[in-house]
Amino acid sequence: MKTMVWMAVAGVVWTCWGCKDENGVKKGKDEPWVVEIKSFERDELKVSDILARIDTVELYTDGKAMASIGDLCFLDSMVYILDVSKAVSAFNLRTGRLCKQIRTVGRGHNEYIMPNAIASGGGRVHLMDFSGRCILSYDADLNLLHRTPVDFMMHDIIPVDDGFLLSNSSPGDREELIIHTDTSGKVLGRFLSADLSQAIWPVGKPFIRNPKGDVFLKAPFSNDIYVWRDTVPVLAYRADYGSLTPEQGREAEDFLSAGKVGTFHDFLTSDRWLGIFEYADEVYCHMENLSDGQSHLQGKLVRDVPGFYPQWQYGEALVGAVHGDDYGSEAKLQETRLGAVLFFYYLK
Repeated sequence: MKTMVWMAVAGVVWTCWGCKDENGVKKGKDEPWVVEIKSFERDELKVSDILARIDTVELYTDGKAMASIGDLCFLDSMVYILDVSKAVSAFNLRTGRLCKQIRTVGRGHNEYIMPNAIASGGGRVHLMDFSGRCILSYDADLNLLHRTPVDFMMHDIIPVDDGFLLSNSSPGDREELIIHTDTSGKVLGRFLSADLSQAIWPVGKPFIRNPKGDVFLKAPFSNDIYVWRDTVPVLAYRADYGSLTPEQGREAEDFLSAGKVGTFHDFLTSDRWLGIFEYADEVYCHMENLSDGQSHLQGKLVRDVPGFYPQWQYGEALVGAVHGDDYGSEAKLQETRLGAVLFFYYLK
């Protein structure tokens, strides 16, 4: 693992974190933790100001082909990459070597049609088949263990103690955005209603798992983050952009034309909350210190560190990935073949 270290540098109103409301959301005894983000367009926030270090891991396919990365997940010292060719590749993070690759496309019991998300939990790897309307669960060696049918199309998945949380890919047809099922696919609850016309979720993953194992979720474009507790989402964090905060539903969906803020990626480490959002065709960022509730950084994101595009989280690290063909290494021409490079970003 290679490491690049960056030097450090380091306003805000906080409030801290049940009955259910009309969306099935349990309200906590206290208000959610709210951070006011105002006048952010006048500030700049360099990537080097928020990163302590970057680790890189090169993954080699031993000559096997790997297409562009669609999604990935981690299980212990392994990373599992779902690519757009519908193959799933398992790599050892310590060695960077390919351990196994599967591509079982079809309509049989052990096959999938169009996988679009992958997640881990409980010692298993779970592959979500969008077109096949099912979840395929594998062991760490990618041996199929179980197939779970569901009666709706899904955008993303995260395992929880008693089953799965799934994001509904057609919120225009069904009001609920988050669906809770048991391990057999039986629906246990539906949450977070919104009037959305899009039949597909935007960029940004709706589910977050922090280093403690807590599961968080959010609706598309929303400035609210919920924690999953006692089989219901509890409102935990809220970013308040004042008059630039869009209303839930169509206004949030059309934030660009409405002149509002659109939120995309949120990450929660043990003591940091990093949010990436867009306003007036520019990308902005805010970072909160969750341990003291005092330190706050915000501003237009200046990528003075090349390649800062995190999409996943692994423990304390934010994770980005590029395909080997886009990395510019000569190793891709060798028999070992560079399949991908992972970037692990650690916040200050």
